[in-house]
Amino acid sequence: MSDVDTAARAFKAAEDLPGAVREPMGELLLVLADNKRLLGMRYSDWILGAPALEAGIACSAMAQDEWGHGRIVYAMLRDFGYDPHHLEHERDASEYRSSELLDRPAEGWPDLLALNLLLDTALSVQFEAMAESSFEPVHYKVQKLLDEERFHFEHARGWTARLATTPQGRRSLERAFAPAWRACLRWFGPSDDPVDAALEGAGIIDAGPDLLRARWLSRVGPVVSGAGLELAEETGVGWTTHVDATWDDDWKPGWRRSAEADGPDEDTLRRVRGDKNRPLLMD
Repeated sequence: MSDVDTAARAFKAAEDLPGAVREPMGELLLVLADNKRLLGMRYSDWILGAPALEAGIACSAMAQDEWGHGRIVYAMLRDFGYDPHHLEHERDASEYRSSELLDRPAEGWPDLLALNLLLDTALSVQFEAMAESSFEPVHYKVQKLLDEERFHFEHARGWTARLATTPQGRRSLERAFAPAWRACLRWFGPSDDPVDAALEGAGIIDAGPDLLRARWLSRVGPVVSGAGLELAEETGVGWTTHVDATWDDDWKPGWRRSAEADGPDEDTLRRVRGDKNRPLLMD
């Protein structure tokens, strides 16, 4: 079957997927689920510590959104041979496929905004690439998820602009956004990734890493530029960045994270697995 024939098909279940893309699709879903779960944890860290009451309420709402999205995707992974209960509650830190940006709590409000604007948007861009997916279980769930994510972006945009109104605030954004910016550029993967090419060829995603990066830049570029951060610029034909994103020996492609990072820290791991309330866990 040619790529054109494959892309024209609709796959109703994981077992219907071509063998070459079934495992990569499961891995992509696991990456997304883990990032959603850990991002929800990071939002929850700031429910009581946010700089304003409405910001704390927003963090609570965003945390609940992300946990809900994560649970939806974990449940889908059952059809790929994973045990959702094990994924949510029984893994070691080294088994998580979330970005290294989520391994530890955000040190300050600007650091949380970096996750809110840059990483949260990167996840949304990846989900958007599956909005018309040939894999029907994803196709039917993505739109509701994306509808909820619009509020997350507006929250990040508003607070980034607010902090940028003072020199001190702008410096704090520069410090927090620089490492997160590079990590998010890398998160989409190298342009020649054969796994993404196979998923795109099967119609599961509608674009590869370079185009997804460009979509991400078009979304976050105006926000960081408006805040006075020299991370992106508009060229007349689109947004670009001078920050280098390289993938070398420290990159784990199927995990989309640095191989040098150990995974979530001990406290995060206990909380994200629900260790304290393990006797109360329900499927």
